[in-house]
Amino acid sequence: MLSYRHAFHAGNHADVLKHAVETLILRHLKLKDKPFCYIDTHAAGGLYSLTQGYAQQNKEYQSGIGKIIGSDKLRALLPEYFAAIDALNPQGRLAVYPGSPYLAASMLRAQDKLCLFDLHKAEFEALHKNFGRDRRVQVHLGDGFAALNSLLPPPIRRGLVLIDPSYEMKSDYFAVIKGLKQGLSRFNVGIFALWYPVLARMQDHSRNLVQEAKRLNIPLIQAEMRVNAQGEERGMCGSGMLI
Repeated sequence: MLSYRHAFHAGNHADVLKHAVETLILRHLKLKDKPFCYIDTHAAGGLYSLTQGYAQQNKEYQSGIGKIIGSDKLRALLPEYFAAIDALNPQGRLAVYPGSPYLAASMLRAQDKLCLFDLHKAEFEALHKNFGRDRRVQVHLGDGFAALNSLLPPPIRRGLVLIDPSYEMKSDYFAVIKGLKQGLSRFNVGIFALWYPVLARMQDHSRNLVQEAKRLNIPLIQAEMRVNAQGEERGMCGSGMLI
């Protein structure tokens, strides 16, 4: 849905989980000297101000990155993640938060490649502004789901594909499974990371999504974090990652 802007939710608990998982996968890929690619199907803008604009409306970052920014234990576990945040906030005040593309760009090496997609023109323009001078990065205005069919397999046969749509449209739940199935058939040596929300019971489709992913009969790791009790009618109580 083109009305969705991730900046409203930047740095919230779902971002923290997603970016922690992303960090660990990229760290694993860097264990070998061979190059790899990072593909982001719904990249959004890549950088978010937390002190003005959309992020200030609900201030979701306060219950996400704001709660853990000073944790020595988490900093020891995820030094790359916090290094990216610290680099954007040299004054020590949490004012800017890195999206998935920025985190990846901060971790990838000269021989690695990033391929970023977004269907929203404003997000595409932000991506181009933030990463257009980086020779490792390709930025595309287009449907990330379609890219899973057209772009794969990539020239570099190692990599991470991050799939994280907004799920504002119910069709996204079907599209991610279809995209995952197509992607795996074309790039079965790649690592796919699928983000999903856990919503109130009357809105939640996470259980069905996980079951459909399991029916693909592939090795699967699930990481799910809930920060609130699951209500009946509205709200997001948590999120998960399927790897």
